[in-house]
Amino acid sequence: MEEPRPEIISWLQEALAKQNSGNLGGALLTYRRVLSRDPGVADAWCNMGSVLHALGREEEALEAFRRSLELHPANPAAHTGLGGVLDAMGDPEGALSHIREALALDPGNLVATSNLAGALARQGRLDEALEADRAALAMRPESPELNLNLGFTLMRMGRLGEAEPLYLEALRLGPGLAKARWNLAYLRLLQGRYREAWPDFPARLEVPQGMDNLRGFGEPAWDGRPFPGRTLLVWVEQGLGDTLQFARYLPMARARGGRVVLQTYACIRDLLAAVPLADQVLSEHDELPPFDLQAPLLDLPGLFGSTLADLPPPVPLVPPAGHEPPEALRLKLAGGGRKAGLVWAGSPAHQDDARRSLDPALLAPLAAVPGLRWHSLQVAPRAAPPLPLVDLAPHFRDFSDTAWAVARLDLVVTVDTAVAHLAGSMGVPTHLLLPFFPDWRWLMEGTSCPWYPSVRIHRQPAPGAWAPVLEGLVRDLGHGS
Repeated sequence: MEEPRPEIISWLQEALAKQNSGNLGGALLTYRRVLSRDPGVADAWCNMGSVLHALGREEEALEAFRRSLELHPANPAAHTGLGGVLDAMGDPEGALSHIREALALDPGNLVATSNLAGALARQGRLDEALEADRAALAMRPESPELNLNLGFTLMRMGRLGEAEPLYLEALRLGPGLAKARWNLAYLRLLQGRYREAWPDFPARLEVPQGMDNLRGFGEPAWDGRPFPGRTLLVWVEQGLGDTLQFARYLPMARARGGRVVLQTYACIRDLLAAVPLADQVLSEHDELPPFDLQAPLLDLPGLFGSTLADLPPPVPLVPPAGHEPPEALRLKLAGGGRKAGLVWAGSPAHQDDARRSLDPALLAPLAAVPGLRWHSLQVAPRAAPPLPLVDLAPHFRDFSDTAWAVARLDLVVTVDTAVAHLAGSMGVPTHLLLPFFPDWRWLMEGTSCPWYPSVRIHRQPAPGAWAPVLEGLVRDLGHGS
């Protein structure tokens, strides 16, 4: 390749300095200036691809890395970057191909080795991911991020005892690493070590991947102490299921002597307002009244020092008084016999959807359970399972309609979605189907659920092993449980 002109080299150095300092917008402008003068600078295309990827502009990053590789096909950095973009765009095989090419060109490439581990882990190939994580850490054992990555892979494999020292080491090397604090809290929550976990639990708000609804308020954060004569705003930060689960703490906040306002999602506002939880329940679209203090909803269990032994009971959710469901929903739930609700997949946008959702073909054995009429509560559009199914979801306008339907079911079978929290709160017998590595609230083992007495848990015995889960479910349902 031709050596760039001196002024181009100067601009490249300026762009790289901006990139390394976190000024991504400035770096992007400077790389574009380089390429407007000389579109044949492969390193400028490669570095600009990295900036675009960091900004979430994946299509543009893809084009930049490809232009770089056209000019310099043996550039491991461009192969590594392109692999990262393809992984983010849902092309794991393409990602692995380019990451492996980077490692063939540069076997000691730390970034490529670490990216290889991440790409393998996202495909569920945890044994291979573990090997790559260990190789990356061996190259730079003082890296807090690489200690964290290895710990996370071990945690997903259920090896929590090996993961915890790595998180502690990551925090020793990088005390400000929020993701290490969050993962340490997550691990301890999975083990039921709630009091140890709560101090690090707020770190979740500093790693907001997948939490686009985070908001900021200038009012002081509530510390859990009594606040007579003042108003506390409690705002939701995560999903619908989280909100239904942790709403149980609102009466405890009210008992501290002040006024409590809950700001929640429009689709569950009426459902939560039907129970005396807060003095006022608003949706995210409503104008807020003046308030003196504020707290995200999931901070409340830590503020109250909750343990597994003293969890407050679920909110006894009911459809709002006078609620009238659509006539079509009434008709589909008419008739006798035992009625079962079914949810086999969550939102496709959820970062862990592939792990928690089921291939509907696996549900075929449910058709053989005698005496049950199956009703779909599946809202996210997914392929249907091969069994007779009455589809209720098209008639749901909000969660009040869903609650009305669930109240008329004899049982619910669901993967880890908001319906599990709704049915559990309503006291409906619920069979929860969980992946091997579950969300923290379900703990790592056991068939009962401390948060919801009516929930029975069916767990994968190994990552991806849904068949034994369905076998146990069919057996339980056949026995009438």
